Amino acid sequence: MNITWEVLESRCYSPYSGKTDACIIKGESETLYPGIRVENVSFPLSVDAVQSAVFSCLSEGDSPRTLILPVPHNAKRGDAGTTREIKKTHETDSDQELKNTAGVPKPCHNQIVRYWRDVYDLKCIVREQPVYENGEQVFLTSEALINIDRLKELTERCVIPYSSFPVTALLRADNGIFSGVNIETTDWQKGLCAERVAIAKAKATGARTFREIHVYAPQSDYVSPCGACRQVLMEHMEDGVMYLHHSDTECSRLSVSDLLPYQFKARNLGHRP
Repeated sequence: MNITWEVLESRCYSPYSGKTDACIIKGESETLYPGIRVENVSFPLSVDAVQSAVFSCLSEGDSPRTLILPVPHNAKRGDAGTTREIKKTHETDSDQELKNTAGVPKPCHNQIVRYWRDVYDLKCIVREQPVYENGEQVFLTSEALINIDRLKELTERCVIPYSSFPVTALLRADNGIFSGVNIETTDWQKGLCAERVAIAKAKATGARTFREIHVYAPQSDYVSPCGACRQVLMEHMEDGVMYLHHSDTECSRLSVSDLLPYQFKARNLGHRP
């Protein structure tokens, strides 16, 4: 099956804003990594589509090179072969300059998009559809198994220039097993923990149910997820199980529902995801 923008947008988790942002990152390896918007009832914990795709690429040991974006919904989507390349620019654009003569926003000049373009020096392309004429498939990232050895191997992919504190995760979903590593950026608020990277990757491939997640942090005497990850896990897998691997032989099994008592839920906003 060829992946269309409509398919990727249908995988967005956006019960609060209703926005369906999607994109694809092409890595140095030529592999394609999908990214979608993944919201949280605690709004600042939401993951934007570009962040999702970039971190998916980095977590697989690849380097992001090209950002592929869809034509905006209020512009006509036509021939799947149409490509428009946008040159990277560092100057500040006014609101008027961010729109073409038809008043349609230029996707590559979106403020969030420009942030990630600048950080990773991405070339930006706007396409009518994400799949090239040769039927190239969007990469579906998955793992073969879950064990402590695999969690250890994944530490080599952690992007941790500031903390030097590696954390890895393996998430079992209804459509496969997904890896995650913690990724830091110069803006510390833009980084993500391993658990959230794994969830964003799984969502982008169409996962709907998360059954269990395994977490490993070799420099910690006792592994424990941060508060932000507990909030996100509660939203996406409240009925799931978390395994905290403290060493080769010691592991704690916890119900995700016990991680965050009195948590903030969607019903507090009047929403039902």
